[in-house]
Amino acid sequence: MPAELTILLLNTVLIVVCYQLLYPRHVGNSRVRLIINDAIATVVALMVAGSVYAGSGQLFSLLVVDVSWFWFTLVSYSLMELPFAMRYMRRHNMLE
Repeated sequence: MPAELTILLLNTVLIVVCYQLLYPRHVGNSRVRLIINDAIATVVALMVAGSVYAGSGQLFSLLVVDVSWFWFTLVSYSLMELPFAMRYMRRHNMLE
């Protein structure tokens, strides 16, 4: 499996578990709890990716530029999470 696909799959699983199972139970409509839990989920994604790719020197493609595992994980996680976060905040009236 390509390295990019591995990280994208990790991000997908983490985001779905967080936004479908954990956040509705533990975050509710609190912006502060959402920010804290999102930061924790991002750190988990970075730790898992780092445990596999840190020190390997492998480069990951972000379409126009090659980056390290850290930046690929951070950018891809953020971009993938954005629609879920917006939907969650709309659903729980957190945008007002």
